[in-house]
Amino acid sequence: MKRILTIILVLIFCHTAEARSYDVEDIPNVQLSNRYNFTSNPDGILSAAAVAKIDSICYDLRHRGIAQTAVVAVDEISTDDVFEFAYELFSKWGVGSKSNSGIGILLVESAREIRFVTGYGIEGVLPDAICKRIQTQYMLPYFRNGDYSSGMVAGLEAIRAVLNGSELDAGGNDYVTKPFRMQE
Repeated sequence: MKRILTIILVLIFCHTAEARSYDVEDIPNVQLSNRYNFTSNPDGILSAAAVAKIDSICYDLRHRGIAQTAVVAVDEISTDDVFEFAYELFSKWGVGSKSNSGIGILLVESAREIRFVTGYGIEGVLPDAICKRIQTQYMLPYFRNGDYSSGMVAGLEAIRAVLNGSELDAGGNDYVTKPFRMQE
């Protein structure tokens, strides 16, 4: 019995020792090493397939000149204020700094919280109320079941759906261009 109790305590200690609490400067900015990566997932909360899909959506938004997006998923951060942490992190990274059309999404698993930070250029099309609706309708149902990958992908797809065709979507860098025709 003592041996089983010892093993359980060792396993609990090892699990807690693995959890890392991040400061803003500790989170890897994946954009610095590869301009096609937009998702920082140092704790492996999101699956590789989900990261690839999220990166694809973020690239599409950036390539078309709609928004610069960054996604971070970590287990734990060094503060209780997730919004302030997210704001500081994405500001430091310069997400959307040139055009004010940035979207930063931070998932903190241990806090069971997700935060969106949007730039001034995005707020007209993606205000806080719509961000909250995206979280509650598309992301949280998956998160409640521990499926952060599907929830994050669903959230990014919903964001793209809102932004596509909006006033921000000028069709920048589209491969197919429509010919100009004068009205008669």
